[in-house]
Amino acid sequence: MATASGGRPVTLAREMAQDELERENAALRERCLELEAKSVFLDVLNFFAASLWHTELGLEDILWDIANNVVARLGLEDCVIYLLEDDGEHLSQRAAYGPKSPGGREILRPLRIRVGTGVVGSVAATGEAAWIRDTREDPRYMIDDQPRLSELAIPIFFGDRVLGVLDSEHSRANFFTEAHRQILTTIASMTAARIGQALLEERLRRVNAELEQKVAERTQALSAAIERSERLLLNTLPRPIAERLAQGEARIAERFESVTVLFADIVGFTPLSASVAPEEVVDLLGRVFVEFDALSDKFGLEKIKTIGDAYMVVGGVPTPKPDHQRAMAEWALEALAAVERVNEQISRLDLHVRPNRLDVRIGMHSGPVVAGIIGTRKFAYDLWGDTVNTASRMESHGVAGKIHVAEPIFRALADKFEFAVRGKVAIKGLGLMRTYFLIGRKPPPPAT
Repeated sequence: MATASGGRPVTLAREMAQDELERENAALRERCLELEAKSVFLDVLNFFAASLWHTELGLEDILWDIANNVVARLGLEDCVIYLLEDDGEHLSQRAAYGPKSPGGREILRPLRIRVGTGVVGSVAATGEAAWIRDTREDPRYMIDDQPRLSELAIPIFFGDRVLGVLDSEHSRANFFTEAHRQILTTIASMTAARIGQALLEERLRRVNAELEQKVAERTQALSAAIERSERLLLNTLPRPIAERLAQGEARIAERFESVTVLFADIVGFTPLSASVAPEEVVDLLGRVFVEFDALSDKFGLEKIKTIGDAYMVVGGVPTPKPDHQRAMAEWALEALAAVERVNEQISRLDLHVRPNRLDVRIGMHSGPVVAGIIGTRKFAYDLWGDTVNTASRMESHGVAGKIHVAEPIFRALADKFEFAVRGKVAIKGLGLMRTYFLIGRKPPPPAT
């Protein structure tokens, strides 16, 4: 009896030890699988990193190598690379490797997909990867002659813009894993710069070829294009600056001691633009900015640029203007009236989504600035300095339908214009400032 009763604890201890050993072995196997996956991950990344040194490859070679090696090194069935076309509305199939491309590097029937359509199109539109475990359950999946059951589509970013999609499919449902998603995302990121550079070079070669053909075939058309370019330059840059560039002056940078800078922003236009058609967005902005451009010409001011739905104008640059503050105040007051005219026009339009009304928030400030040309291909005339920053803050901290100014404008124009004291306002980056609202022109003194 003693032997029997004493043997059971020994057996239980052995069973517990065996269970513990099996758990340790299972954990060890799981760890080995993780290390093996990481090893594959690093091996693939090292390969693609090394391939980036081969700068002599053209775009088609780069795309083919990516598709080929993704399949070969990750055990996938096929890989297709789509790139965004110049129109920005379609993706074209540029490389494919696997059973869906039996012609090798030659794509027999290249697919063309509209952005937003299907899995690939939705990835291009949203910039977010699509991981489909069972394509039969996703209505976006586009069935072709060789349907698959799982799909993983990764966006290819160049800067903050999607330039293509890396798409892989497999005949087994739920094939792709988180490791696949991570490694394909990394590959897309690593190769995006090379693809983007090669794509730009390809487009540049195409543009150069087209230009050479035009030069050879239509000398007269080229002369007309030069004239159009000169007119466009005058529309883009102030005339004095354009003339200086035309005379060969390569670097233009100047300091102006006294100018007035104004920013005007259409309140609530960004959410509105998301709910109306693109053509309606452009039409609404165009109506407002045409009015603003006319006012700039009327008062001898210089439009610098538009930034989305914001408008920037300056007085006293590039040609000094002694009455720049008064002229800008006149511009601002008439801009409010111009927006009201646009609101009357909008009320008669058949818009998909009608805004209640457009309001503009205006801020202006006076002081010194530095002005000059930036860029070597797409010229831009711009301003820098505290005056610009303060004018921008006056706008952003202003009120819809009002003209927000600080002390210098008030002191300079108080004898000609009426102001309302707003009081001290906490201005981002500038602290507490006493500010005012420009109300209107003072009536002329009574005749004596």
